[in-house]
Amino acid sequence: KQWYQRRVAITAGGHSDSTTMIMNMIRLGNTAVQKQYNCKALRKAARNITKITTEVKAFGRTPIYGDRALDLVFGFIFSDPTAKSGFDMCEFFGLEPTVRISTMASPEMILLKLNNVFGESDQFNLEIAAKMKEQILKNAADERKEEYNSKVGLALLFDQAGGKMTPEMVDAVESEMKTSAFVDTLIAEIKEEWDEWDGRDGEVDNKLSFIHFYNGFMAPYFGCYRCEDSQKGLQCLDMDNDGGIDWEEFKFYLKWAGREYSNVKNKKELLDKTFRKGLIPAMKDELLK
Repeated sequence: KQWYQRRVAITAGGHSDSTTMIMNMIRLGNTAVQKQYNCKALRKAARNITKITTEVKAFGRTPIYGDRALDLVFGFIFSDPTAKSGFDMCEFFGLEPTVRISTMASPEMILLKLNNVFGESDQFNLEIAAKMKEQILKNAADERKEEYNSKVGLALLFDQAGGKMTPEMVDAVESEMKTSAFVDTLIAEIKEEWDEWDGRDGEVDNKLSFIHFYNGFMAPYFGCYRCEDSQKGLQCLDMDNDGGIDWEEFKFYLKWAGREYSNVKNKKELLDKTFRKGLIPAMKDELLK
């Protein structure tokens, strides 16, 4: 029993804790050990023992019972349901895995993440997942520090890889993103500018024509409205393909920029981050089509 209670925190000299040892035996096909111990309770027991003896949770990356032990990081670890082996640690413990997207994730894992986060869509397939993996590697090569595990990060990666964000994506991101009161104030100030342009086409409908959006917000970043790159860039924002830019479509990026760059000091900086870090990278993908 003393050996059974050992945790990583109190093992040394190259010895693994009993929880990891037993799980490795099970992974390799040992059935006898499952008759001796209630192995499905090992993870919960080890977490509880760690909390009781140290008064803190286990380190997140602790094998088997850390908070991130069931993250799917590689495409070949035994906890990955897309792998070829017959053992699924998440299934063994009756838990749902958390797919973690990084440069090491496989297209299959990215597809699994898309379906888990946003539900199934005709756009979600291995082809787009492979393009998302390529975009991750490109961002890393360009020294762009991006995250892909939040709903916002995953949706923007999907968009950069050539996908069109689904209504479910936009709705899910809107419900998750929480901006500070200050950023909300900046967005409100930008909305006042938006309202000044809205209605110039004869109708106040929270939508700007391409030319009005360009003149009001996009001109500092693109030198010519009629240039092909500007036109294709505008198409990137027109998520519902109605020939204009809806406020909600634009606000999506404003709120993302406010969350990712919460130290912005004014609306000009917020707009700059929105275009340079969010919209322009997404627009570049339209230029490649």
